[in-house]
Amino acid sequence: MSLVTTRAWPAAGAAALLLTASAALPSTAAGAARAPLAVFNCAGSISVDVYPVTGAVNGKSGSDFRCATPDQSFPATLTISGSVTGSSDLFFTTRTTDSLKRTDTGQVTKFSIDRRFDRDNSGTSGNATERGSSSQANDSGTGLFGPGPVGATNFVIYKNYMLDVHT
Repeated sequence: MSLVTTRAWPAAGAAALLLTASAALPSTAAGAARAPLAVFNCAGSISVDVYPVTGAVNGKSGSDFRCATPDQSFPATLTISGSVTGSSDLFFTTRTTDSLKRTDTGQVTKFSIDRRFDRDNSGTSGNATERGSSSQANDSGTGLFGPGPVGATNFVIYKNYMLDVHT
């Protein structure tokens, strides 16, 4: 049994995390390069138009949208495009392919995500919640819904909106 002094705990913890992270990575053939895992944590607001008749979905992030990696923070724009996969009086489910663009470098990351937009009533406006997940990303937040462009319901998700991208 080896003892670690309390002064060494941070270093021991960091070493354990590195070992755990490297053990969890998939193995590659000898000499093969491994693509780095992109991880972005983003916050801000999104505005999404859902067209129940045509099945189209499109949206974008607000001007307050920012993302971060473990070592930097940067402004970004999110573009949402996809289709409605299900609906009722109180919700829409969607599948979208999104583009996350760093506005400082122009780097674009694409990912797919399944989202659910819930309404608190079947009227023309009210409160809304949104949550989404896939193997590439997950997000959630709350806000409002109301009339959008002709034939669309607009969801503005601005309270506690968080997007985690892990492609």
